[in-house]
Amino acid sequence: MIPNYIQKSMKAWFEKNPRATFYERIDLFQEGWKLFGSESYARRYGKVLSHMLNNMSVVIRDEELLVGAVKEIIPSKEQRAFAENLVEERWGTATEEQKQEWISFYYSPGWIKRRHPDFFTFGHLAFNWDTLIEKGLGWYIGKAQGILDAGTYKEDEDRISFLEGAVAGYEGISRFIARYAEEAARLAGEATLPEEKARLTEIAALCERITLGPAGSLREALQLIWFITLASQKVAGCGVFCFSRMDQYLLPFYEKDLADGKLTREEALYLIEDFYNKNNDIMDPGDHMSQEDDKVINNLEVTYDDPNYIILGGLLDKETSGVNDLSFLFVQAAHEMGLRNPWLVIRYHDGIDNEFWKAVADSMRSNSSVTIYNDDTMIPALLKYEVEEEDVYEYGFFGCNDPLIPCEEGGLRQMWVTLPWPVELAINGGQPFMNPQDIPEGNFTLKDRLIGLMYGPFKGVESSLTDIKSMDDFLELYRANLSLLMRQYREGMEQDYQVEKKCSRGKIRIEDLFLNGTIDAAECWITGGVKYHKIIMQGSGFSTAVDSLAAINKAVFVDKRYTLSELRDAMAANYEGYEELHSYVKSLPKYGNDDREADQFAAKVTDIFCDVMEEMNRERKGLYTYMPTISTDRDFTMQGSKMGASADGRLAGEAVGENQSPAAGADQNGITALLNSASAIPFDRITGGPLNVMLHPSTVENEEGLEKLASLFRAFMKKGGMQLQLNVVGHDELIKAQQNPDQYKTLCVRVTGYSAYFVQMGKVAQDEMIHRTVNF
Repeated sequence: MIPNYIQKSMKAWFEKNPRATFYERIDLFQEGWKLFGSESYARRYGKVLSHMLNNMSVVIRDEELLVGAVKEIIPSKEQRAFAENLVEERWGTATEEQKQEWISFYYSPGWIKRRHPDFFTFGHLAFNWDTLIEKGLGWYIGKAQGILDAGTYKEDEDRISFLEGAVAGYEGISRFIARYAEEAARLAGEATLPEEKARLTEIAALCERITLGPAGSLREALQLIWFITLASQKVAGCGVFCFSRMDQYLLPFYEKDLADGKLTREEALYLIEDFYNKNNDIMDPGDHMSQEDDKVINNLEVTYDDPNYIILGGLLDKETSGVNDLSFLFVQAAHEMGLRNPWLVIRYHDGIDNEFWKAVADSMRSNSSVTIYNDDTMIPALLKYEVEEEDVYEYGFFGCNDPLIPCEEGGLRQMWVTLPWPVELAINGGQPFMNPQDIPEGNFTLKDRLIGLMYGPFKGVESSLTDIKSMDDFLELYRANLSLLMRQYREGMEQDYQVEKKCSRGKIRIEDLFLNGTIDAAECWITGGVKYHKIIMQGSGFSTAVDSLAAINKAVFVDKRYTLSELRDAMAANYEGYEELHSYVKSLPKYGNDDREADQFAAKVTDIFCDVMEEMNRERKGLYTYMPTISTDRDFTMQGSKMGASADGRLAGEAVGENQSPAAGADQNGITALLNSASAIPFDRITGGPLNVMLHPSTVENEEGLEKLASLFRAFMKKGGMQLQLNVVGHDELIKAQQNPDQYKTLCVRVTGYSAYFVQMGKVAQDEMIHRTVNF
């Protein structure tokens, strides 16, 4: 049972005023900037971070085992106006060229607006949590100071500044923890109840030990991780963490505590639940992808509702399973609490413990924030994209199903590659159906590359339909158009990186303090301080591309009912005046129904996409490896906004297919057929991406339903599936929740690589999810 104090905290979060914010950060940052604004970038960064940590409120709540929170207020009208004015000052007139020099890549204008361009972080990564808890902050300080004292870089001012900034950052975090030790001791001195005095005294001693030293227990390890997370996420703005394989690096602490009689299994569960609650508590009550929603627009936080990932299970090497007792406890905590954050990734492998697998399936059917990935496909895929075998078994995820090698790489770089675009260009002679006058030179603007979105319009390979005699000819033209677009993107990106490398010299970000290689090299991860550099190429609109190619094949080359020219003319007219043709293509086989006529193109689209990625990697110049996934996050609406009608019957401007799922409403033959269709994808060629599965609650009821669900998921993995995430919710329930939000506050749904409380999502996102459940 969840401890009462955690239940109270969870209830308070749901009832929290959405305008509540950590306003201290804004004021303290401004103070720090005035004090240290004239110093070099890295020194200034470390000192401003330290100033904020040394002056923000220390918050210790009743009964909690782990401490660390921020003080929130409802900003006055004047305070909000001041915050909005800062956005205008920092970003209001900034050109894309200036943004490139300041911060390089970013994910959306809304994502950066509360951040200062000279106090920036990308997040979306994993620190070296193992070293942090095993050696402590004092070891990090000693390492950086030791390099300085040795004079290793005595002729390089940028590197000296980097190391001095790092030391200032480490010391600021250490002092932040010490302030909690002091406050807990002060409160213990004032406490009148023996139990409360003992609790606070223990907290004070624990915090004092980890101020500079390593963790000595499970509680100390979780507490140290939490302090680093709080400082990084809420103060520095570095969110969307991967906590990596927590059931592995925490296991020695857990087993020692049990052996020494310091901890029971139940008490360990309470610590994990406290840790989960803290991760959820710092999230903003909104959905970052609902940029049109007032809660998101008015958000004053630097990290929105950033989710954090925990990796569990999986192989330790070619033969050894990582499932252990802590793995069970982490899943149990997620099941009992039903929180949106953190997000658990369970790594499946052949022979995984059956009871653990059932516990995972049970948690998923209760709509916990749990997803499954398959080691048997992920590991071969990562090895193909230059990940070394010594690192590959540690792989994890962050953000929206993006793979990483923990602490060996920096933040997320991505491009959403809209896979239906080359179909449109191939059938229309290399021209878009809509707005050809808006095609930029080189197809990708600087903003397109910085944000990483492929909206269009685009110009492709000049071609004539009279030259296409077979479906193979059409597929080669599809390949040629995708290859052209990706070559143009790559060439632009390589130029961008030269600008970024020049502008990033001497800079530091909080993530550089806890990644492997950055302190030794005395340079940030961007300029080469880490082992791996990659750009995630998110293959988007997958089902639209698959179904469109299947429709062209069936209509033109198999049934020979229409010519390519007739189909092109209908698409150009948005099917107006071509109602019979439109009805026909909509009735053709669709991906998601275990129909080989459609599913064969799931393999063909993936193979062509991955072939082009391999071509990019052969021809690339610079650090970055291009790694393919099949994913859209929630950008499928915008990605279709500038595309004409598709050969599958989709109309101009409508959303394209989401992630690895069938088109909305297209899967008519049930979950087994859907998974069989998805199995056609050669998953060992891609490195991630979500398959959203929707089930009605009645299909997974009782023990029989659980056994069927676990068996179904295992069968999909054995057939080479990669990922599964589940929503067990009915169409009617979602409509009721939209109409009566106060009655459904805790309805948690999987979106892409994160969860959201349905009633906190914007209406557009709610309507999209309701539409996806139309079949049940």
